[in-house]
Amino acid sequence: MNNNNGKKGEIEMNACVLKPVMPFATRSELQRTPATEDNRKMVDFMDSHNFSFDIDAETNCLKCTVIKK
Repeated sequence: MNNNNGKKGEIEMNACVLKPVMPFATRSELQRTPATEDNRKMVDFMDSHNFSFDIDAETNCLKCTVIKK
């Protein structure tokens, strides 16, 4: 996060979301549950599209752009 011009409340944050590639470590055994059809459709959609998010500094409105890969 970066402060924008030192103004109070003006914070710029760059973010990135990635699917994990490393195994998850735990002390207890995890029970595997089958993925639902809705979950599979969401993952397929996320894998086949690029997402971009931008917040307008003046209006504080979120703009989301979704482009097919």
